[in-house]
Amino acid sequence: MHAGDLYLACACAAGVAGALAALEAEHLARIREFAASVDGSPAFVGELTQQLRARILVADGDRPARIATYSGRGSLGGWIRVAAVRLARDIARGDREATRPRDELEPGAVDPELGYLKQLYGDAVSRAVHDALAALTGDARTLLRLHYVDGLSIEQVGAAFGVSRATGARMLATARMTLLAGIRERLVGAIGVRAEEADSLVAFVRSRLDVSLARALAE
Repeated sequence: MHAGDLYLACACAAGVAGALAALEAEHLARIREFAASVDGSPAFVGELTQQLRARILVADGDRPARIATYSGRGSLGGWIRVAAVRLARDIARGDREATRPRDELEPGAVDPELGYLKQLYGDAVSRAVHDALAALTGDARTLLRLHYVDGLSIEQVGAAFGVSRATGARMLATARMTLLAGIRERLVGAIGVRAEEADSLVAFVRSRLDVSLARALAE
């Protein structure tokens, strides 16, 4: 739990001037860096900054400002990075109402030879994915979300983190392997699925990682 970040977010949601200034200095000042994977031009960054401030800090009718939804499970910087990159992509493609698939792992979507396993262990797989994600570091979750949910390329993921393509690829591969290992461990240990069945289910999750992570990573 990132207690300091959570305290800052709550203070920003309450409109505390000092907290808003700290948010600006520590996080919003990095928007140009976050936008580099999409468009780093001054005009684009200015538009993105204005819209992002409104999106996360301004209440919408009876709904509180979005920063009030920050839970403290990952870093506030990572949370803002994801929000900035998503909004940048929406602005760039001129579709601010863009939606992404939120399909869950349904038995009918599984290859026939794995259908019976998915039907038996569907809930177990969903829990294993959720729990394995929760065990990852904030940066690892951010990497997976940017790539598998928001559709950023490896080059764009690297740019979002300020690293080279090769380093971004290694970071993403490490996060992916850690997640899959965590899923398998939970299926075998905590849930009691046999090792060979766990391997088949993890292979299925691996083959459709973009779909299986879409809902689990969405906040």
